[in-house]
Amino acid sequence: AIKWGKPLLERVVTITGSGVSQPANLWVPLGTPFSCVVEECGGLKENASKVIMGGPMMGLSQYTLDVPVIKGTSGILVLTESEAVAREEEPCIKCARCIDHCPMGLVPTILARLVKAERWDSLKDYGVMDCIECGCCAYVCPSKIPLVHLMKLGKFQVSQRQV
Repeated sequence: AIKWGKPLLERVVTITGSGVSQPANLWVPLGTPFSCVVEECGGLKENASKVIMGGPMMGLSQYTLDVPVIKGTSGILVLTESEAVAREEEPCIKCARCIDHCPMGLVPTILARLVKAERWDSLKDYGVMDCIECGCCAYVCPSKIPLVHLMKLGKFQVSQRQV
């Protein structure tokens, strides 16, 4: 915007996934509803069940196609029913995969336990605010613990208590 002296009015959005008829990269005006963008790609397939703004690891699940494209919308990922099946969370088996894969050097197992125990004061000491919410920990977790969700909740609670 600064280089060309023009405001950001549109951006390239990747529409992909097994649940969309014709995946494509499109120039999309900001504010355009996801429904219009998906229709431009041939619409949703019959077995489409989950729409994600962004990618599979850091993207945010959307519950409606009435969401507008914003400057941070890099992609729209549409998953089918078979791809979107969520496994039931199981108890942590202390495998430490989340620790090994955390780019910030955090210990997600401890942070998750502190969030579940609502020990908000201890979370900051263990570095919850340093979490970049990349999703690596949740991706490698064999117990399917929603670690990113727990980190976001913990960060929110810590920030609320600092006010």
